[in-house]
Amino acid sequence: MSMPNDNELQLLEDELRQPLSKLLTGTVTSQDTARLLRILQPEFEQLKQICEDERYGQRAAGTPRRPTLLRLIRSQLSSYSKAYWIASLFVFVMLLIVLPTHDGVTAHSVGALFTFVLPALLLASLAYSFRSWNKEMRMIETITPYPPALLLIVRTMIVISLNLLYGIAGSIYMTVQVASFPVLPFMLEWMSLLLLVSGIAAYALMWKGFKTAIAFAGAFWISWNGFTQRIITIDNFAYDQNTFILQIASVVAGLLLLAMAYKRSYGTKLLP
Repeated sequence: MSMPNDNELQLLEDELRQPLSKLLTGTVTSQDTARLLRILQPEFEQLKQICEDERYGQRAAGTPRRPTLLRLIRSQLSSYSKAYWIASLFVFVMLLIVLPTHDGVTAHSVGALFTFVLPALLLASLAYSFRSWNKEMRMIETITPYPPALLLIVRTMIVISLNLLYGIAGSIYMTVQVASFPVLPFMLEWMSLLLLVSGIAAYALMWKGFKTAIAFAGAFWISWNGFTQRIITIDNFAYDQNTFILQIASVVAGLLLLAMAYKRSYGTKLLP
């Protein structure tokens, strides 16, 4: 077959110029993305079922495999990079290094460090978790079999659980390092604030979105630490019945807010 000459190429370009010009498109908009997702949704569902069948074996006809919360948690855990786990562990190790472990150390002197660092680490982890949470990503998440808001609350629960584990590990560390260390007052001090800040952040996230959650939780954390530093100093702090009741009430309030946020996640429209 002979190669086309310049005249033939020019003629071909002239013939194709008009039909090809109709194929040119402008900038992709969010409406285009939403329309594409609606078109592809049936294909996604079919591919998902095929992958499930290949992984877990063929199931009986007419019994589709239901998504579970455990699978969602596992998938969200894998979304965190190694750098995040290493960085959070590094912060916790640095906290353990600066903790006072001499004889006679009080629960409040150590707890003051934990009530400052753990909520700060929580807020920083939340900011890392939702660093890519924009309008386009929320559109992509709507094609998952889970409510999109549930994805966010699961990420929040993962971060909260990690900080709780760090707090418990720190409590065990202090018990080993310091003889007769008052571990119960110490755990209640950092856990009451951490759970309350977590509950506020989670509920505000489902109520008004990520920015409001960070603002509310951060303001409460700063106010709490400022109040305790001004009113309750290390020298005159006394672990009495009123302190115990306040800390228990904070733990209960934090858990209730977390439960309400989890329940709300099934019917919440995502907000910026």
